[in-house]
Amino acid sequence: MYKHPGVYIEHVPSGLLAIEAASTSVAAFIGPVKRGPIGDPVFISNADQFTQQFGVLNDGAGGIRDEGNSVDRFGHALNAFFANGGTKAYVVRVAENSGGNLSKASTAIPNPDDSTLTLGFTITAVNEGTWGNALQVRLTPTDPGSPPDLTLGYTLEVGIEQDGDFAVLESFSGLSTDSNSPQFIEKVIEDSSTLIDISGDTVANIGNVNANGLRSDPIQFVNGVAQVGGKIIDVVIGGGSPVPVNFEKDTADLTALAVHIQATVRNGNPSSPDFTARIEIDGSNRRLNLISGLLGNAGAVTTPDPGAGTSARDVLGLTAAAVLESPPANLNSGGVMEAWLTGGGDGQAAPDISHYNTVYTTLRDFRDVSIILLPTLNWLEGGDNSIIQNAITHSEFMKNRMVIVDPPDPVGGARLISPKDVKDLGAPTSPYTALYYPWLEVSNPHYDPDTAANKPKTFRIPPSGFAAGMWARIDGRRGVWKAPAGLEATVRGSIGPNILIGNDLQDNLNDLGINCLRAIIGPTVIWGARTLATKTKPEFRYVPVRRTQNMIGESLYSALQTVVFEPNDHRLWSSLRASVSNFMDGLFRAGAFQGEKASDAYYVQCGLGATMTQADIDAGIVRVVVGFAPLKPAEFVVVQIKQIVGRTA
Repeated sequence: MYKHPGVYIEHVPSGLLAIEAASTSVAAFIGPVKRGPIGDPVFISNADQFTQQFGVLNDGAGGIRDEGNSVDRFGHALNAFFANGGTKAYVVRVAENSGGNLSKASTAIPNPDDSTLTLGFTITAVNEGTWGNALQVRLTPTDPGSPPDLTLGYTLEVGIEQDGDFAVLESFSGLSTDSNSPQFIEKVIEDSSTLIDISGDTVANIGNVNANGLRSDPIQFVNGVAQVGGKIIDVVIGGGSPVPVNFEKDTADLTALAVHIQATVRNGNPSSPDFTARIEIDGSNRRLNLISGLLGNAGAVTTPDPGAGTSARDVLGLTAAAVLESPPANLNSGGVMEAWLTGGGDGQAAPDISHYNTVYTTLRDFRDVSIILLPTLNWLEGGDNSIIQNAITHSEFMKNRMVIVDPPDPVGGARLISPKDVKDLGAPTSPYTALYYPWLEVSNPHYDPDTAANKPKTFRIPPSGFAAGMWARIDGRRGVWKAPAGLEATVRGSIGPNILIGNDLQDNLNDLGINCLRAIIGPTVIWGARTLATKTKPEFRYVPVRRTQNMIGESLYSALQTVVFEPNDHRLWSSLRASVSNFMDGLFRAGAFQGEKASDAYYVQCGLGATMTQADIDAGIVRVVVGFAPLKPAEFVVVQIKQIVGRTA
């Protein structure tokens, strides 16, 4: 190696590990959201990302759904988390296919370049839920006014009906139906779309029917011909010519209307196969869908009956009418191919415990999660709390996260006033749990005094989302060892608690580990920092003590992976003592521990005779013992005032 006289530089590794503090404020929100991938944790860093992936399409309410007189607890909790200081979260959608109604919305369109009318495309929403039923797709030539020129390709737009117009959410241009092209429609959509999937299919003996578009104008009848805004309702099967659908003004019911449409189309194109005609009613919107057999065996005409004595004209003419349009065989002649997605279902409103257990198993591989929330569930007095209990069991197994348990709504539920009330509630006593009380009033973003005065102005929601955001805020400002409570822990995004808590009431609750939300000098603050193990495991009475130990354990777990399979000798032990001591010293200097000197604040031990026996070494075991003096909050500040009497100068 050394060939000539001179100076040689060698870089020798120090053997020390760089140990970084683990994140302590990554929350996992678990529950039955109505949109998004099922069972897969999706990382988000702000409320806008939640809206884009889990919220209502093109809605400006921050992902909070309009559930009428009911509250979207999941959406409100997620927004409360970010409003109060949260920066990182996973959202895990839980869903159950009850009765087969958990399904993806879908539709079908013919391949515009297939003159044989035997090929088409199936378009499906990316995940299950009724949210996909709002989607509409439009396929148009890139330049519909030009002579036929396939090199121009097609443009596919995905959007929704909004205020009577088509609002584009995604647009893909220059698409080709040639599977060998780099712009092949299936490949581009698979790589780029966040809303739909598309796949080629064989039409075979199935006709192509596209029903489309809500219009704000009601249906009018002119000489027995149905028109919308002067336009005759046409239906096109495959590449056939448009067939006007004529029906009488007094058509009795929707089924009769659907049968009549199918009969009319068959008269214009006798070779047409069956399709399904269906009326969809969503709030004030009415839409007539003709479902192509490209999605399966369409079978007979089916229509839900919206009510006895309701005529087709009444249903379709209330606020919106269905305009049935289908493309000509050759899009290059200027046609537009449109299709609504239909058939999406949300599944069971309250999934059972097995689906939550699957999520808990999945989250074992997400070690950065440190807070678990179940926004749609709260602890029930005398009820089935097994889903929450299993989340706690999961946290105890992982030893790096806590569950914030929500209490019942004190308005109309179990009100916590006395120690007996807390005992009757039967809340868990694990040191990996915390409970905040009471619920909070929040504004309904869908209420408007002018346009939506019939909606509730406010809702009551559980406090866990606010508390989790507060944990993240205090962690960032002061460190995980600082209690997430006090006058700096002001609650944002809330009108206030739905019941007032004074000193006398908190006297009964604090000793049992119930953290209260109060208005001490004005704004609502979190006025408590205890775990539910206050009585059972007093060494973990305080939230910051439990979370500091979680952080230290997870930090060492991640860093020490690098020494697995290293020789188990004094060199390794010395390196571990030095690396862990450096890490603990950094925390001590940041103010994480008690003690004026480092020797009073922590210790690190590792070695034969100190932490290991020869039997441990023979078994391949290395033991590192870390002790620390946790910093506990000044929960009771006692000021003694003494009057001095009898003094003379």
